[in-house]
Amino acid sequence: MRWLGAGTFQDIAEDFSKRFDGMPTLTACKEIAIASPEPEFTAEEIGWRFTIGTIVLVGAYIAWPMIPLVLATDLDPGLKAAISGVLGATPFLSKFVAAAIMGRPAYYFLKRTVYARLRRRFAGTPAE
Repeated sequence: MRWLGAGTFQDIAEDFSKRFDGMPTLTACKEIAIASPEPEFTAEEIGWRFTIGTIVLVGAYIAWPMIPLVLATDLDPGLKAAISGVLGATPFLSKFVAAAIMGRPAYYFLKRTVYARLRRRFAGTPAE
């Protein structure tokens, strides 16, 4: 038995083919794109739930500028910490509330619309 590195490439290839003779060979596979399971909806089909869910999403970010106002008050420090903690988590928690209000169709519509705009915006920009 020869060690790798001893002999020419042809010798190594012949040894390799002798060792694996009788094993099943690999065949070329066709690549298949996976279709998106998300149904497509229009803004008219979604209705008022989409509007209210979007208002909740955007409106929740008003909570962050309110944190310095809470900290400037004369409240008990424990209460200030609790209120500022709730205000800090509001934008994150609002995503769950908005998704519940919107429902699946509106959430898919929003996601598809935002991702399409981001793809168009950053399509020509190289990654850093």
